Amino acid sequence: MELLQALLPSPNGLQLNDYEMDLEHQHLEMSVMSTQTVAPCPLCGSVAHRVHSRYQRTLADLPCLHFSLSLLVLVCKFFCPNPGCRRRIFTERIPEVAAPWARKTVRQVQHLQEIGLALGGAAGSRLGKCLGYFSCGSTLLNHLERLPLPEFEVPKVLGVDDFAFRKGHNYGTILVNLETHQPIALLADRKADTLADWLREHPGIEVLSRDRSKTYKSAMDKAAPEAIQVADRFHLVKNLSEVLELALGSYHAELKAAEQAQHPRTTVDEQTETVVAIPQPTATAAAQERTKKHYQQRVQQQREIKALRAQRWPMEA
Repeated sequence: MELLQALLPSPNGLQLNDYEMDLEHQHLEMSVMSTQTVAPCPLCGSVAHRVHSRYQRTLADLPCLHFSLSLLVLVCKFFCPNPGCRRRIFTERIPEVAAPWARKTVRQVQHLQEIGLALGGAAGSRLGKCLGYFSCGSTLLNHLERLPLPEFEVPKVLGVDDFAFRKGHNYGTILVNLETHQPIALLADRKADTLADWLREHPGIEVLSRDRSKTYKSAMDKAAPEAIQVADRFHLVKNLSEVLELALGSYHAELKAAEQAQHPRTTVDEQTETVVAIPQPTATAAAQERTKKHYQQRVQQQREIKALRAQRWPMEA
């Protein structure tokens, strides 16, 4: 019992009463109760002493070895002592254990968020199942949405480019700190006003890297005229390749002659014996017969479906 008590998310705020182990389904269920005798009202902050009632919360916790773990937490409802408070009865909060109305402990949500940040939804869900976290990809993404955006310093060198929310339909603007190679902001569209507003709110950028978009150029000229505008490496190489194709487009004969001089063709000796490869059938007679049989079965099935449809049989039947 002492070991299980030490495994609780808040050993000082929770007391272990009992536990039940299901060996067949590899599940461990621990019945605990809150040790708080007073609780502050979540609205007015008044400290309550009078207990109204008790009820049980079920929380999924971190897996223990190869056992999934559930906590049955017995918590109290208190009377708010403040007559002017709208909340007459409230449930005690245990913030270090679980958020209000949550079905998972805080530490399990933190683990799921770390998995989601590292792998995303689908891949994180597959890894989670191996580790004992049975959460789908959508759940992982929902936990990530609750994370606050990280704080960042205004970079000296900023990369601006467009990206696709949905390719061919909806595009936005991505801003990248080119010194750390980390994205710092996603703008909802590719309009000049949107980028200009962001640049005005974050002064201090010295170098702006962009593509050949006139929209981005106008936004940078308007909101950050003192910053140096440069083209990124990808567009420099792209510009160079386009210029070379245009300059060398009228020299096909010279280029072909230079290629032949660098890679002369080897003549084949006339007396060399020629080997003729006879193609072999890729499918055996038995495989061909099975394929033909399946095809005939599908044709017969289609005929029966059409006949029943002609007799006005419903699709469900």
